[in-house]
Parts: sequence; C-alpha cells; structure tokens
Amino acid sequence: MSPRRFFTVLASPFLALAIVLSLIQFLASDLVVAETAVPQTTQGNITTTVIIDDFSAQPIMGDPFWYYSRIGSDRGEFGLGTVVWGSTSVTATVTQLDGIEGWVGVWTGLNHVLNEEIPLDLTAVFPSQIDASYQGEATAIRLHIIDGQGTLAVELQEDGTKVWDDEIALSGGNQTIAFGNLPDGNVHNLNWLVKGNIGDFVVVDRVEMDISLPNLPLPERAFLWSYAMLLSNLDVDSGIVRDRANFPEGDFDNVSASGLLAAATVQAEYLGMVSEPDASDIVTKITDGLTGLDDCSGLWPHFTKNGVISPDTEWSSVDTIIAQIALIEANQALQLNAGITKSENALNSILWTDVLSDNGQISHGFETNCVTQKNNVWNDFGGETWLANYGYAAATGNVTAVETRPPTHNGSGFIDEIAWLFVPAPYRDRWDMNWHDYRFTAVYSQTTYYENNDCYAPPGLFGLSAAEVPDPSIVSPGAIYIPFGIGGVISPDDGTAAMGHPVITPHYIGMAAPLVPEQAIAAWKWLEDEHLFSPLSNVESFMFIDEPTCSQIEWNSLRGSWNLGLQTLGWGSYLTGRNNPLYKAMWQNEMLRQAYQIMCSPTACHAIFLPIATR
Repeated sequence: MSPRRFFTVLASPFLALAIVLSLIQFLASDLVVAETAVPQTTQGNITTTVIIDDFSAQPIMGDPFWYYSRIGSDRGEFGLGTVVWGSTSVTATVTQLDGIEGWVGVWTGLNHVLNEEIPLDLTAVFPSQIDASYQGEATAIRLHIIDGQGTLAVELQEDGTKVWDDEIALSGGNQTIAFGNLPDGNVHNLNWLVKGNIGDFVVVDRVEMDISLPNLPLPERAFLWSYAMLLSNLDVDSGIVRDRANFPEGDFDNVSASGLLAAATVQAEYLGMVSEPDASDIVTKITDGLTGLDDCSGLWPHFTKNGVISPDTEWSSVDTIIAQIALIEANQALQLNAGITKSENALNSILWTDVLSDNGQISHGFETNCVTQKNNVWNDFGGETWLANYGYAAATGNVTAVETRPPTHNGSGFIDEIAWLFVPAPYRDRWDMNWHDYRFTAVYSQTTYYENNDCYAPPGLFGLSAAEVPDPSIVSPGAIYIPFGIGGVISPDDGTAAMGHPVITPHYIGMAAPLVPEQAIAAWKWLEDEHLFSPLSNVESFMFIDEPTCSQIEWNSLRGSWNLGLQTLGWGSYLTGRNNPLYKAMWQNEMLRQAYQIMCSPTACHAIFLPIATR
C-alpha cells in the first residue's frame, strides 16, 4: 500500500478512531460472544427423499423436448418400443420382441450429463471433499406408477455395465414400488424399463431416491446441501464452475460464481464439513483458474467457454470484483500466501482509466469485443454498486458517486444482501446510506408481501429476487431470467405479469437468514418437506398454479451456481455469525481492511456488529 493511500485513510481522526474501535471489537468478539460456535452433528441419521424426475415438461420455447431431470442430469429413452413423454408422466410400451421378450424404458444420468462420465458414489453422495461424517448414502429407489402390465425392472449402471438390478410384476393401476439393497460404490445412470410381450407398458410419473444422512439442524443442512451442489459444479481441471449442473464442463462457465465457491469453501472448512487441506486445494484451483484467464483492461469475462470469453457475453466489472474479493478473502482465511498475492495482483491490474466512464463512474465493463464500453454505470444504490466501489477503493483508495438513495431500483432481494456476504454491513457508509435501517425495512417488505396470499402465507413463504422463472416453457428465451423484486423504486414484480401466478425465489430466503432466522428456517423447512430442496436437487423458483387450492406446484429445479452460491453464503453467514471467517479475513488483509474503512461512515463502522449480536 502506498504511503499516500495510508495517510489518506487516516487523515480524519474520527476515521482513525473508528478503525481502532472496529478492530478491537472484532478481535475481542471470540472472547465475549458465545452464541456462535462450530455446529455439532446431531446423533443419529434421517432419511430424506430426492425427486430424481417427475417428468414435468419444461422445454425452452421452440425446443421439442426437455432433456433434463430434477437433479441437473440428462435423460433419454432406449429399447424396443415407444416412449411417450407427457407433461407430467412417461409411458413406455413394448412394440417389438428380441426372441421371446421385449423391453423399453428410460435412462437417467445421476451426476451431471451422462456423457461426462462423472459417477455418483451411492455410499457418499456428496463430492469427495465433504467429510465422511457429513456424507449421505443412497438406500432405496422408488417409482410411482400410474398404470402398467408386464414386468418393471430397475437397473444401475457404471460405464455402461449393469452393476445392480431388480424387478417386480406390475399389477395394473396405481402402485408405489420401492427397491432397496442398493450396491456400494460408483454408478453413472439409473434405468427403468418395462419387459414382456408386445403391448406391455408402464406409466411412470415420479422416480425418487432415498438418502440417509446425519441428522443435522436445518440451517446446517441448508448450507451443506447447497454447498455440495455448488462444489459439484466445479471443473477441477479449469478451476472454474459450470454455470449450471446440466451444462457440460467448459461449455458455459461462471466466473463470479467460482468466487462464491471459494468463499463458501472457507465457511465449510470453519464448520468442519471440509478439511483444511481439501479447502486449500479447492481455493487454490479456483485462484489459479481465474487468475489465469485472459482479461480486458483487467476485467474477467462474466462467462467463459473452454477458458475464453463465451460468445455474446461481457467483460464484467462487478462480477470480476466479486470474484476477486472472494478470492482474496478465501486465500487470506486459509493463509495461502501465493493465492493472496495472485488475487491482490489481479485486482490491482484493473486499468481503471479504461473501466471508468467519461463522467468518472465505474462502467459495467465491455462488450465481447473488448473495445466497446457498456453504456451502464454503477451509480445507483445497492449492494452491487457498493461492491464495485469497494473493489475500486481497494485498488486505488478512491470511490465514485452514488446518485440515488434507498431503496434499490427493482427491489430484487439479492441486491440488498450481496455485499454483506463478504463484509459486515456498516450502519452507515461513506455516502451516508443507512444500511442498518434499510436492510430491516427491505426484509420486512419481503417477509410480509405475501401475508394475505392463500398459498404462501400459511407456511410463511417469502422471497423475491432475480432468478429463472418456475416454468421456462411459457416465456420467450429472453424472458427466462427475471429480476423479481418488492420494495424498489419501480412497482413490485412478483411474477404475475409473466407467469400468471406469483412466484418465490428461495435463494433470498438463505440470504435473509442472518436477519430473520426464524422465518427463514420455517420457510426452508417447507421446501424440504415438499422435496423441492434435497441433498441432490435445488429449487430456483416455484409457484402455485391452482390458487386458492394450493396443491399444484410448478418449479424450476435449476442447480445454478450463482444462486446456489448466494444461498450457501447466506446460510453460512447465519451459522458463523460474528465469527464469519470471511469477515475475519477482510480485517486481516490490509488491502481489504483499508478499503472497508474508506467505504464506511467515519462514525459508524464501530457499530457494525450490533445487529448480529442481538440475533
């Protein structure tokens, strides 16, 4: 850090006092605060159900078929007969014989798309870096049958070879058939099929897997299962996470979500779910992957394809800064000195004279060609603008103007909370924005918005934030991602205009957990009870489509890395509280600590922990 920057930071005696008070309070917090400790696993196990597939047809408009299961894998048909994919069920019918018998059915990958050949270990269903004491084991496969005749068979395969099978005669009509005694070890795909004579058939409307896991408190489950799905999206060769589970590695990868994974890994290590060597390995791979990318005036791509910027995407300022802040904190927390240096150098390498707009504000970045600066700038109130300026302050000691006051423009929940996943929220910042009051006002708006809704009010559901819509098949491809929100400058967007029904975006529930833990836990429990969120499946968004009966749910099961990262870090912030290792890393890192003090109101930084202490 240059002497100029150091003395600029300390120029105000009030700011210098705030620095001392903040640091003393933070370092003392381990001694005086007992409400946050490393959670301990509850005795015994629980069994939870994963919906592998319910055959809901959600093809992108213009596509004839929806190729994906509920666990972010692909699926298809095989055999001697016809397979008819309905809107909520599949009918397989034998039409040919091979000798004395025919067969036809459906295959489903169990870990990403099948041709990647990434196995699922049935005795340890989470990525191998998750500690054995937190792992889950598959114990049964269950099919819900509407009708059928002949013999129903179920198979598990590894590398195209059958390693287990079982079968049962179909009796016609509704049946729920469970198969236990599953094999140990790795499998790639699950097959179900009907065998028998020409005309034998089966109609299946759901395939499930039971998983036995440690009986953890709900917040720990929410963190662990979200983190495991995010970690599963990491390409260990490139060090970058795929944007979503059902895209092959390298096809469309997400740079900022890679930073979220690095940050979440630090929390996972603190919580005892990942060992320090494994956490260090994960963070180092991500650091090497991101810092090795080509850049545009120091900015990284928002999305990459095979290691270079993905066509028709941008070189993004805020996504670069988010990833770089996350990397600095993750490396600092794990004391990875080489990674700290690489991450700080990356942030220092941004050419701000290129990135700033003509009026001196932080542009959104550059178009794909790395020539045309994007028209928008980060000058409106919100967490993204705050983080953009935080990165600018860390690299230069300067900030830019913020031209609007609270609330945010669209009320999208993640914008309220994203910055505080990495640093503690100040009571007031240098622009005199009262973040303490605003956050509680915003979360109150979110949690009360549906208080008169017949479907959402009874279980206490809430959450409007940017996400893919519950049913992508009923909107144009360009309208699949919508910044749902409430309480912004513009009118609320609860999804009714686009979908015909109001929606919920659960990642915000996780982000709001530090502020309203009781409401967040109750809402998340409902997601688990409905099997929308499980150890292998996520819920991006959902809606009831039969109000006021409230029995039919349409849901998007995208295992998308960005929103998985947001909900993981939100639950991680709740679990770690004042002992959040990311916050400690910020204070320990000179570059980020000095930038944080620049971003704070000189008289308010020392009060940053009071809201959390009252939780």
